[in-house]
Amino acid sequence: MMRRWPAALLAVLLLGLSGISAAAQGPIRSETRYAGAYTLRIDLYSDPAFTGRRLNFDVVVDANKADQLRSLTLTGSAIPEVGTNASPLRATLSHAGQSVGGFQGYVTPQVRGTYRLHLTIGGPAGTNAVDLPLRVAAPTAIPIWFAWSIGLAPLLGLFLFGLRQRTYLARLQLMGSTGEGGASSPVVT
Repeated sequence: MMRRWPAALLAVLLLGLSGISAAAQGPIRSETRYAGAYTLRIDLYSDPAFTGRRLNFDVVVDANKADQLRSLTLTGSAIPEVGTNASPLRATLSHAGQSVGGFQGYVTPQVRGTYRLHLTIGGPAGTNAVDLPLRVAAPTAIPIWFAWSIGLAPLLGLFLFGLRQRTYLARLQLMGSTGEGGASSPVVT
């Protein structure tokens, strides 16, 4: 029976770490857009984006012919929609390592609202543009990891309560088997 508490502690620890590991994985949203002869897969790493924080994204360009992927240029900007009181933001884009047609980029919106991520691609097959709608929200009140810590704190208290009750009951059983008087022993007169 004593060997079960490490397993329970491990389960609580894994539950707490699951929220952290979920945040560290791949893209949250992936969309495909067609720009003439080019197909763009846009991977967003936050949806919605938050004001004052970088919105990272990847763009993978594909074409019907491999020679159309040479000397590609990609520019981007976040254009605010009607009702969003902001200026257009230029996105920072760079080639993603050695992959042909791969780009990494980011934009940092400062005002919450709706935007369009406007990407313009130029290459041997011509110049075309695509738009992707974005939502930008106000930042969260507290960090996600801290919120999970607060939410899981009662489980630690419950675990400690159960452990304390277990030792208390074991002590009562030990007192009962040795013949010492306890709360449930009959009164001898």
